[in-house]
Amino acid sequence: MRFDLLYVISTISWGGLEMNVLKLIRKMLEKGYSLTVACNPKGRFYHEINKTLNESWKQIDIIGLGDGFFENLKIFLNVLRKKNFDIIHIFRSSDVKLISLALSLFRGEAKMVFDPQIGIGVKKKDLFHRFIYKRIKTVIAPSEDVASGILKNLPIGKDKLKIIHLGIDVEKFSFKEDVRERVRKEFGFNDDEIVIGVVSRFSPGKGHEELFKAFKILAGEFENVRLLIIGEPTVGELDYFKKLRKLQDELGIGDKTIWAGFRRDVYDVLCGVDIFVAPSHAEAFGLSLVEAMSTQLPVVATRNAGFLDIISDGENGLFFEKGDYNDLAEKIKLLMENKELAKRLGEKARETVCEKFSFERYIGEIESLYFELKQTEVKNVQHSKS
Repeated sequence: MRFDLLYVISTISWGGLEMNVLKLIRKMLEKGYSLTVACNPKGRFYHEINKTLNESWKQIDIIGLGDGFFENLKIFLNVLRKKNFDIIHIFRSSDVKLISLALSLFRGEAKMVFDPQIGIGVKKKDLFHRFIYKRIKTVIAPSEDVASGILKNLPIGKDKLKIIHLGIDVEKFSFKEDVRERVRKEFGFNDDEIVIGVVSRFSPGKGHEELFKAFKILAGEFENVRLLIIGEPTVGELDYFKKLRKLQDELGIGDKTIWAGFRRDVYDVLCGVDIFVAPSHAEAFGLSLVEAMSTQLPVVATRNAGFLDIISDGENGLFFEKGDYNDLAEKIKLLMENKELAKRLGEKARETVCEKFSFERYIGEIESLYFELKQTEVKNVQHSKS
């Protein structure tokens, strides 16, 4: 069974959510689904989707959204008149109101799936939001913590909630010795240097400050330690990025730090890293952490709720306490000095990801959800006719 799908993502920023939705779209195209994508032309996502269209022989209908609510409402009403969608998959809470109202005015029968991929911290259980969220058939949570927040703050019952962990390409994110040699040569790392890596956006709460302070401690004890920072500032992040560069200079770690910028080949760059750090204070899930684990890296991560679904402390990674850079430094030092422990944690990390967090498993669960929603519709129609 194939479906007519409408994906709505109006964000103009660029980060883990947008990258994951892009991967989901590409996979759905490969599987032969009819796909329409609504996004804002001012955002990077819109341009990435157009690249996909140019690179693929498969058809994508792209709808350019505006900045105003009523402007976009008119756009969606026109779209819904022209095409009957089976599933409308939404990724931002601000778009829920828009699509719900459009479907109500149009009396559309498409099944709404809300997939925020972030925690919901604002309570929305008033009469207005009960009306808006009534149209939603399923809300997807990427972790137990996000699921708990959804039940607490949205007018959604357990019967409409489904936990689907995000997934990654475990073949692409796998360790390769020849790639390691090439990457380390590119960045000028010596064979005896220990490279600590991080992949993240640049916003408060991502933990760069703690990582820098922990690295200063390590750099004072070890001559052969380097820090590799992967990522670039996106919309609204430039000021904070500049503060981090200033902090690096104040701590005196600039000569041992490399800013790699945005890399499309993160799966290769990770092969050149020795220890991966995920210092974020709070995450809905932690996709970059899973990517590093898949590459068989020993990882040190903040003990935050989003990472609890991924890491078993001491088995496939190590936790440090949120904001405690001394604790972070100690955990990294432990891995630097205990090669056997680092090797064992890395191997177990890879095993965990292959078992629980592969992209094929993720896609399979998304398809199963679409199928369940469609089957429910078919059964309801048959029941009404009998």
